[in-house]
Amino acid sequence: MDSLKTNSAQAFANEQERSQHEHHVPTAGAMIGHITANLAVHALKIEQAVLFAKGPSALFLNQHGRSWLQRELTFWEQINRALYAEADLVPTTSRELLEYSMLEENGAAKYDSGEQQLFDLIKDFDTQLLFIDRAIKLTEKEAHEGQNLLMKELYRWIKEQIALAQSFLGNEPTKGLSITDDDEDDD
Repeated sequence: MDSLKTNSAQAFANEQERSQHEHHVPTAGAMIGHITANLAVHALKIEQAVLFAKGPSALFLNQHGRSWLQRELTFWEQINRALYAEADLVPTTSRELLEYSMLEENGAAKYDSGEQQLFDLIKDFDTQLLFIDRAIKLTEKEAHEGQNLLMKELYRWIKEQIALAQSFLGNEPTKGLSITDDDEDDD
C-alpha cells in the first residue's frame, strides 16, 4: 500500500515538473490550462456579482449571470476533456487553478456598485480573450483540432457577452478594454 502512495506521489511530481516545462515553452495544453483556471475563477466572480450587485446591473446579472455561469462551467468540462484526449495536463487542484488564473479576486468587490461589478466581469472576459487568442494559434500549430474548435467557440461566445454587457452599460463593445496584441508572435 505504501508503494502505491509513493508511486502516486512520484507520478504527480513528474506531472508538476512537466507542467513547469510546458508553461515556459509554452504549449497549447499549458495555455489552455490558464483558460480553464480563468473560467473557474470567473465563475466564482460571476456568482459573487449575481448575489451582491445592486441597481439596474443586478437585473442584468440576474437575467444573464446564471447563464454565463452555466455556459462557462460547460466550457470548462468540455475543455478539460479535450485536454485529456490530447494527453495534455489538466489542472485538477484548487492550487493549480489559483496559480494559473490571471484574473484577480477581491472579496471587497462585492460592495462596489453594480455597474462596477458588471464592468469588472467584462474586463475579465477581455483578459480571457488574450489567452484564448494565443491558445488558438498554439492549437493550430500543434494540430489539436478539437481544442482549436473549442477555443474558437469560446472566443466567439465571450465576444458576444462583452458586446451584450457593454451595451447594457451604454458603452461601445471595446470601451475600457485592452486591445489584443496581435503583434506578439508565439512562434
